Amino acid sequence: MRKDLRCGVTHKTINKHSTMKVPVFECMLADDSKKHEKKMVGEVYVEPKLDGVRVITICDVDKDEVKMFSRNGKELSNFPKILEQFDSMLDQMSESMVFDGEVMSDDFQTLMREIHRKGGAKTDDAVLNLFDCLPLEHFKEGGSNNTLGQRKEWLDQYEYGPNISKVEVVKMDLSDDDGQKQFADYNKLCIDRGFEGIMVKPITGVYECKRSSLWLKVKPFIEVSLTVKDVEEGTGRNVGKLGALIVEGTDNGKFIKTNVGSGLTDADRETFWEAKDKLIGQIVEVRADAITQNQDVTDEWSLRFPRFLRFRGFEPGEKM
Repeated sequence: MRKDLRCGVTHKTINKHSTMKVPVFECMLADDSKKHEKKMVGEVYVEPKLDGVRVITICDVDKDEVKMFSRNGKELSNFPKILEQFDSMLDQMSESMVFDGEVMSDDFQTLMREIHRKGGAKTDDAVLNLFDCLPLEHFKEGGSNNTLGQRKEWLDQYEYGPNISKVEVVKMDLSDDDGQKQFADYNKLCIDRGFEGIMVKPITGVYECKRSSLWLKVKPFIEVSLTVKDVEEGTGRNVGKLGALIVEGTDNGKFIKTNVGSGLTDADRETFWEAKDKLIGQIVEVRADAITQNQDVTDEWSLRFPRFLRFRGFEPGEKM
């Protein structure tokens, strides 16, 4: 049965109102910290936010088998080294366990191509970074009431192979000034090290197999000023209007080149297209999630999810 019946009915509707249940594979998902700023208090574990592929590994000691799944329950079989290393760990387990983590390799785009390849996948360099675990029985019941602190202790009791590692974690108290400074410093450190941001989790938090405010992701924006080198006409409903600004420039020693179309209003697109010749050479402020390496060009960088903010020096009504 498809989860989406395309008529406003999902598996949740059926499971709520019917005695016949649709089997659902769910893991814990993080929420945006901007929606829950009042919950950013107390003693927490802070971890780097990894830019990889979420993987749930089920180690079933009763069946003497190990299987890896995506966050949606699709089995992943292209990580033989990681599977072998978990298989060798089964003797360490007194009960069946579920390990939650993020698999990463040197190149995210290559990892995405290899993860579902039917044969000959090259994933020898992939490393599964674990940040949580719980008994399989709890996972099947929809979560664990054991605290995150207890679950981190469970993670610490195992010996892992070279392709399995534990995510770095820092304990801090966000309710005092020292904790807030530590939080700000660690946040900046993670961005400087190339991570997407950080994850904030209360030490006493439980594991819930759903999206939960007990895990909060903090993804700070970056803002850069770049020079407009060219413009592109829009397509579809934006024909005859500005589609995107082609911008480039150097920020912190990195040469950045990208197209910026998001953030432009319909009025912007019309006004800027009429004055397109005068846009060349102007300085534009762009907000993005992060600076990313261009795969096809050496020493050239791009922006993840660039968004137009403003022209620097342009005042409302100023002629261009």
